Amino acid sequence: MLPEYLDQIYEDELYAEPVEQTMDIQLSSVMNILMIGVWVCICLIGLAVIFWGKSTLFGIYIIGISTFLGMVIKPTFGLCLMMMALPTAAGVGIWYMFSLERGVGILLAISFLLNLLLSRPRLQIRNKAMWIHIGFVMWVTISVLWATYFRLEVVRVFTQVQLLTLALIIYWIITINGIKTFYWSLRSYILGTLGSVVLTLITGTAMAATTTGGREVAEGRYMATVGAFTDPNMLAAIMGLAVFSAVYLLFQDKSKFWRGLYLVAILLLPLMILRTGSRGALIAFIFTITSPLLFARQTLRRPALIAILLLVTLIASVVTAFLVEAGGLTMGVLSRLTDVEYAKQGLAFRMLLVKEGISSIAKYPLGMSFYGWRAMGATGLVVHNDFFMVLVAYGIPGAALFALYIVMVTATVHRILLGPTKIFTRAVLIFLLVNGLSLLQMYDKFFWVFLVLVLVAQELDQRNRSQTAMLAEKFGNVDYYSNYILE
Repeated sequence: MLPEYLDQIYEDELYAEPVEQTMDIQLSSVMNILMIGVWVCICLIGLAVIFWGKSTLFGIYIIGISTFLGMVIKPTFGLCLMMMALPTAAGVGIWYMFSLERGVGILLAISFLLNLLLSRPRLQIRNKAMWIHIGFVMWVTISVLWATYFRLEVVRVFTQVQLLTLALIIYWIITINGIKTFYWSLRSYILGTLGSVVLTLITGTAMAATTTGGREVAEGRYMATVGAFTDPNMLAAIMGLAVFSAVYLLFQDKSKFWRGLYLVAILLLPLMILRTGSRGALIAFIFTITSPLLFARQTLRRPALIAILLLVTLIASVVTAFLVEAGGLTMGVLSRLTDVEYAKQGLAFRMLLVKEGISSIAKYPLGMSFYGWRAMGATGLVVHNDFFMVLVAYGIPGAALFALYIVMVTATVHRILLGPTKIFTRAVLIFLLVNGLSLLQMYDKFFWVFLVLVLVAQELDQRNRSQTAMLAEKFGNVDYYSNYILE
């Protein structure tokens, strides 16, 4: 009897999925809740010191040290804080060169390195697109050698190195910790976007002046988050990505609280996109919503998807009409969105920059560098297109690597089986690509962060399906174990 019993145990262990090592230090649920409560109390004390004690620096130290310790113990916590601060862009900071999102990003990077000493996970790069990204940054670094303005270009290179480092940290944290961390990162991003938008509406700082000039202010475009500066086009892109994240989690999350929050985001943020007056982001948003119609064979298999598209289109039309009638849009924004001649002038100006950039390639096939283009170009402005700006600044090799990276990301989305994850990743990719036709995003953090999230989503989806298939092969209940893994 004993040998037969042991054989059965060994046979069961063959089917068991080995416990994967995570970067988060494992604690009990009670301990996790207690740590969150202690951290919140410490942050409240720090805020009291800042506002009532009139000691800003000491209050920042209190909040920063406690937050940093939490990031070391739980990298998921650090990632969530970074995603929550991401929508604030450069809007919160002591001065222009330092901001809330930059501060949280630095804390995340340092805490990640310290956590490696504690958790010692296996760091792997399974998706080849990440290697292409590394190659692109290496070429950008090399291109500094023949740049006209060396010191200024070094700053641009440092920006790309920072973005690559952040992309790798996000990639490793989520792939090692799993689907829960992925969901929490998206939840935090939605919370950060909603929180910054609501706070600006309450405090009345939505029309703060920007460093780009007074034109946006004169047009009455919504542009600020929590602080003094955020470009309206950039803010529109940030809110568009939050909408797609909310729609995705609405179908994945079972909590009524979170679903209610996602509905608020889905209804509120499109209105705020309209208020930014960003034509490029609005076109990209509408095109992305209707893009499932381009995949007719897949869409016809999902009648519910068609119904959702029709419902979203109807709601958007009604809300837009109400917003216009109620005077929710300033005359400058309304004119910007409806004036055809004004739109033609803007398009012609952007095409002029593109043509001028293409003509420079014959003379500078290895690129003119970012500041070299701005100094030698007729207008002195950046090309409002991701691909052509890369082509002008970093030459044919840089453009080839950038295009290859986008192709690899597209291939990754193609490998995902049809479902909510595929629809979400495809929507994010389409939105960023279409928005990038009229807006320079490659120096913005949200652009690279969400492309990495697309790569991560494919790996997690593949892992989830393989685990579900393995458990279903033994126990025969696919739906139950699929839900168990996701939860």
